[in-house]
Amino acid sequence: MPRTLFLLGGGSGILDAVNEAFVAAAGPRPALALLLQGGPGWERFLPQYLEPWLRRGVQEYTILVPDPRGELDTAAAVAALRAATGIFIGGGNTEIYRRLYATEPIRTVIREGYRQGVPVAGLSAGAILAAEAALLLPEEAGSDAVEVAEGLGLLPNCVVGVHFTEFNALPDVLTAMRKARVPHALGLDEEAAAVLEDERLRGIIGRGVYRITMTDFTAPAYTIEEVVVP
Repeated sequence: MPRTLFLLGGGSGILDAVNEAFVAAAGPRPALALLLQGGPGWERFLPQYLEPWLRRGVQEYTILVPDPRGELDTAAAVAALRAATGIFIGGGNTEIYRRLYATEPIRTVIREGYRQGVPVAGLSAGAILAAEAALLLPEEAGSDAVEVAEGLGLLPNCVVGVHFTEFNALPDVLTAMRKARVPHALGLDEEAAAVLEDERLRGIIGRGVYRITMTDFTAPAYTIEEVVVP
């Protein structure tokens, strides 16, 4: 069974199209896990995630969200993730998602599921977190510069940048690549999703996926190209 990743750049316009493929990849009786950051008013974001599933007949899903103190019920989360046939990581503050879901034991459970063929989708912060090196903006890192932290590592040797053209994210992506000494990156526009199988780019939903390669970390020198998948 192939390992499948759906990495979304942050817009809601392609959520329905991505979920068409994501739900199908989760099997004939999908049991989905939705990972969110919580915080005041988090429930108002639920419809954008759940409605595409409900329209496709998904009956079994679990929402993982921290309590008002920001703490996650780790035992319940582990059980839900082990039972899931599809994992969707939402958008928001990347550092909050990293603390909740890219630390042990949750990180290992997600990685084990992915290696066994459970499809993983990430929207904005969720897409960033899927990479080996997670890009943290200064306001997320509590710093005056872009920082990098350990992500889920589903996409090795790679940094992911989201809202790529809209937020002029290339300088931040290059900084993260240099700090992590990672030679490859994907830039995702808001209405674009990269579909990867076994860590190779196999498809694009929407438009605006860019491949960045660092050719010299010191200079720095890099190449960038918009990817077109037949």
